[in-house]
Amino acid sequence: MTASTPTRAVHVVGGGELSPTVDRALTTVAASASSACVVARVPGRTPLTELTDARLAEEVGGALEAVLASVQGELAHLRPGGRLVFVLPAEPLMAVPGGAAASAVTNGVLSMARTLSIELARDAVAVNVLAVAAEDANAIDPAGPLAAQLAALLGPGGERITGQEIYLTGGSDLGRLRP
Repeated sequence: MTASTPTRAVHVVGGGELSPTVDRALTTVAASASSACVVARVPGRTPLTELTDARLAEEVGGALEAVLASVQGELAHLRPGGRLVFVLPAEPLMAVPGGAAASAVTNGVLSMARTLSIELARDAVAVNVLAVAAEDANAIDPAGPLAAQLAALLGPGGERITGQEIYLTGGSDLGRLRP
């Protein structure tokens, strides 16, 4: 391995559609500790009239169960100083029409991450959330903002950053619209 090749000690788990984006961004990131990026499966937009109990149980409950299983599976690998980063699409975190199920998943994961940042602090594991705008995710370059944030959270000094929600949205999260 050459000095310019980063060490890839980061597991990408969860199977969400942003997983390839995270994989590309991690090609330039040298993690200094045991780390995992959890990328949740997030349902697409669905009109409220089409959300049935069964569909919510499958799309929301199933997605949250998968995130919990991914986290539990990674806990054995996260030693003191380890890092857990959740990568979520930003749009459903900020609410969009037809996004009730997606919002339930992303905001459920966000709440889970906040709780885990407190719970895992006793084990010296840092937990953070990166919310990525769709346009940035689709055109991401491995040296772009996602890679920079992952490098900051997973690299040297990142062990002291925990409980943060970082929005990589070019400012579109500013002045969120309210009903």
